[in-house]
Amino acid sequence: MKSLLSLVLLFTALAACSLAAQRLSFTQHTISAGISPKSIRLADFNGDGKPDIVVVNAAGSGTVSVLLNLGSATFSLPVATQTGGLGGIALTSGDYNHDGKTDLAVVNNLSNNVSILLGNGDGTLRLSSFAGVHGGPVAVTEADFNRDGNADLAVVNSLTGDVTVLLGKSDGTFGRGTNVFVGGAPTGITAGDFNGDGIPDLAVANGALGQQLVYIFLGNGDGTFRSGGTAPVGNEPFGLVAYDFNHDGKKDLAVANLAANSMSVLLGIGNGTFRPAVNYPAGNGPVSIGTGSFTSGGNADLAVCADISAEVLLWLGNGDGTFQMPQAVPAGGFCNSLAVGDLNHDGKTDIVTATTGNVVVLMNNSST
Repeated sequence: MKSLLSLVLLFTALAACSLAAQRLSFTQHTISAGISPKSIRLADFNGDGKPDIVVVNAAGSGTVSVLLNLGSATFSLPVATQTGGLGGIALTSGDYNHDGKTDLAVVNNLSNNVSILLGNGDGTLRLSSFAGVHGGPVAVTEADFNRDGNADLAVVNSLTGDVTVLLGKSDGTFGRGTNVFVGGAPTGITAGDFNGDGIPDLAVANGALGQQLVYIFLGNGDGTFRSGGTAPVGNEPFGLVAYDFNHDGKKDLAVANLAANSMSVLLGIGNGTFRPAVNYPAGNGPVSIGTGSFTSGGNADLAVCADISAEVLLWLGNGDGTFQMPQAVPAGGFCNSLAVGDLNHDGKTDIVTATTGNVVVLMNNSST
């Protein structure tokens, strides 16, 4: 009996240690970066191998700000570049002119276009060209949709209810491609190969008129798309991300549902369709979502930026497409957007948020 009691106590202690090891810890650093940053991204703008921060600032400023990663959770003063557009609201990055330097594409909501800013390789940018889209663009993703070796853009237009596909050229400019009709007022977009044919597809969040749907569009390989059906999620889906959460080689989706205060996880079947969504509570006003590995466990975890409750909700993945109960970290203010990446090369994912008035860096110092 004494031996049995000892074993029970041992297993209880081990379980307690395992649970304790799963607790996450972050150190918060607040940085002033332009006027009310709206959208944020991590990329290496000066070629030193460290992820830098870039934010698109509030509508009236017409600028983006780059903050170079100096190491040890410190960043340079922001360097602003004029975008030439009005109402900057979203951005993405890539090497658009094949010179080995990181470039930017900035979505301008009020001027209905995309500004292309080419990188100089030292952390500065220069305005190069514009690409026109439809009414009220709000989100962007990129992939090589026509398989010509150039990055292409897909821009969600909330007012006209469609997606404008911009086909990249080798000189960093973009030509108008096809327009994909969604309907309603779509709000978010991501790209991924959802049917396993090697061609990038699109997932578009659309919460207008109570639809509560993600629309799937399958790529044809020439920059055009065909309908792949819809997947029900929570009320007012907003941000979304594609990743293989259960290690089965098929792309899955995770969606932040603004009005439902939830996150939906949809596991991919591999033919462009998804299993029914599993919903998790996600604070108050979830708007932006990212995936990374916040522990050394190797599973894909999720982070959601909740605007109204001013927090980041973190879910540790179990490796089978399910997630543990969320842990909350203060976002440092009302959270407009987040980006995730390993800022200090310690093997653990860090978080950067764009809040009202500041950029907040959450350095991951978890012990696991």
